Amino acid sequence: MTEAEEKRAYRFKGRVAMVTGAASGIGRATALGFAVEGADLAICDINEGGLRALSAEITALGRRCHLGRVDVSKKAEAFAFVEAAAAALGPIDILVNNAGTGQFQPFAMMEDDEYDRVMDINVRSIFNFSRAVLPSMMDRDYGRIVNITSIMSVIAGQGQSVYNTSKGAAKMMTQGMAVDLSGYNINVNAVGPGMVHTGLTRNLLGDAASAAEFEEKIPKRRIGVPDDIAAGVLFLCSDAASYVHGETLFIDGGMLCAR
Repeated sequence: MTEAEEKRAYRFKGRVAMVTGAASGIGRATALGFAVEGADLAICDINEGGLRALSAEITALGRRCHLGRVDVSKKAEAFAFVEAAAAALGPIDILVNNAGTGQFQPFAMMEDDEYDRVMDINVRSIFNFSRAVLPSMMDRDYGRIVNITSIMSVIAGQGQSVYNTSKGAAKMMTQGMAVDLSGYNINVNAVGPGMVHTGLTRNLLGDAASAAEFEEKIPKRRIGVPDDIAAGVLFLCSDAASYVHGETLFIDGGMLCAR
């Protein structure tokens, strides 16, 4: 291993990273990425089996891991998890607000409870967890927050009006947080994935014909994988991105520029 490779391999050594929605997909890849590069992890999800499997991989890498089943839309559960994680691992240095859900229903058919569900998971969770970690980050004058939004924050999709709304809100919350925290060494950014192989896209990409149709719309001519997104998250949390603040990094294989 070269000196440069070794430095990168341990760029998060001594840091504590928290990832919501970590049991699968982008969250799982992100958590493992941090562990490979030296961080201890606090991971939460509603999928306990997935969390336990991920925790085993993290500890096998020699890192500490604190896990919890958390409904990210509930303030009390978010704050309790942050408190427990900090007691177990130390103050949270990095927060990745990854937990999210999809929505595929025409606007005229949407019900109140479905609207609330999507907005609570995709937006309120960012509000909850960010407020929970910020007092410690502000006291220590250090922190990195990355919110996972989507290319659907800037383009509309059929049957996804509330999903579009939630991801647009996450993007603007990122910018508002960045402005409010400008007096601190706390960077707040977002990552906007394009089409990625995850549980949320399984129905869309369930057969070869459907996948090929999407690939034709992507200049890179492939569907993204969770590691593609995780790489961008880790960059934004690294010292290399110390002057990146209030931005949304779209990782989409060129989908936006081809529209």
